[in-house]
Amino acid sequence: MHRWIVMLIGFTLYAKADNTAYINWIAGLPDQGIPVEDQDWRRLVAYPSSEVLQKMVRRYALYVDRGRLDKRLFQPGWRIEDQPRKEKDYSQHYSINDLKRLEPDLPQYPALVNSLKKLRDWSLMAVREFPDDLIFFKDDQHPAVTRLNQWLMDLDLVENLEGSVYTQIHKDVLTRVQLQFNLMPDGRLGVMTRQALLAITHKRIRTLKANLERLRWLPPTLPYPHIRVDIAGFNVAWIKNKTHQKTYKAIVGMRHKQTPVFNDQVESVTFNPVWKVPHSIAAHSILRAEMKEPGFLKREGFVVYESWDDLAPAIAIDRVNWLLLTPKTFRYRLEQQPGEINRLGRFKLDLPNQYGVYLHDTDKSDLFKENRRAFSSGCARVEGIADLIQTIFHEQSMIWVHKTTPDALTYTRRLLQPVPVYFVYFTAWPDESGRVRFREDIYQQDTAMTSWF
Repeated sequence: MHRWIVMLIGFTLYAKADNTAYINWIAGLPDQGIPVEDQDWRRLVAYPSSEVLQKMVRRYALYVDRGRLDKRLFQPGWRIEDQPRKEKDYSQHYSINDLKRLEPDLPQYPALVNSLKKLRDWSLMAVREFPDDLIFFKDDQHPAVTRLNQWLMDLDLVENLEGSVYTQIHKDVLTRVQLQFNLMPDGRLGVMTRQALLAITHKRIRTLKANLERLRWLPPTLPYPHIRVDIAGFNVAWIKNKTHQKTYKAIVGMRHKQTPVFNDQVESVTFNPVWKVPHSIAAHSILRAEMKEPGFLKREGFVVYESWDDLAPAIAIDRVNWLLLTPKTFRYRLEQQPGEINRLGRFKLDLPNQYGVYLHDTDKSDLFKENRRAFSSGCARVEGIADLIQTIFHEQSMIWVHKTTPDALTYTRRLLQPVPVYFVYFTAWPDESGRVRFREDIYQQDTAMTSWF
């Protein structure tokens, strides 16, 4: 935004204090990742009046509340219910305090705004801070190294760097950057490497704007406590309030079996669950396993039913010639009985939804050791889910009772109060210290949004 335009408009509108405050509010929206169109400023310059200004204010108030982009176009899979202001409310005259209250009431919002400011500053300062003739070699000491440390950390390219000496860590980080941009991998900071860092900075800026937009797509306030399934972050968090949460590692859906973005409520907990295998998994993955290793179904504790009718009888596994079946001719319903090798593990958080997605335990805990944990068919597997359930029970003054013997029966306990759960997708998100971390866009959801910004 050109400062002279703000000054011109302020002067033309007779420098009234309230008008100046509104102009400054609009001019500050790019700091939140909301671009202000030049044509709007030109219109205000051409027709300087409080009426035109208020119309502009109301338009951008809607963007702060609902988001600038239409999520149906830019992320069609977003199914989190929002409760924006009614359309008629946008005809009212806003005070400056009203406008500030439209911002998402979530602690992550100011953290992302602050990160955006830092990176925008770097995009302007980089050439001055690191001029063309500044080239670092290993063990060089220079005041600019301290600034480089901060830039690399703000870009989330390194965990932590301190001091004014150019170390092997700097060389390793910059070598990775150089390889990414097909540059000579010498690990030195020169003109081309600086330009590569600027390219990453601009990409990060667009990513921050996209994720700030996603925060505006959420309801203006979230109920406490609630559960957050952070898909791109591979974690599940119990959010007691704005300042207290417990986080657990999670496994989410593979790229071709994505965990959906939606909200629901956990209504009950099933202990020693039976895995009722979805038809798509049964007719493909399970059938393929049985054909490859005959006897797989019996060893894994599956019960086979004649059809998908709820009253269909169970049949002997040996009665079916599995080798003759194909995914199209597969008509059987499969259920895996409780046990140590049950895919759902020992616990399942029940939240009835159209996707058939829920939170559950797993029989393959080794997968939690991986950094990139997109292995499921859509549900979220939670490490330490027993602790999460005990936390919910404690919150609702329910007594924890669970039998872990091999012959334990399946049973369900209904919660006294349903717990809201949000399955979200953010590729930039602050950690517990408030530092923003950038994640892999595992489902390629950023492309359309970042291209717009």
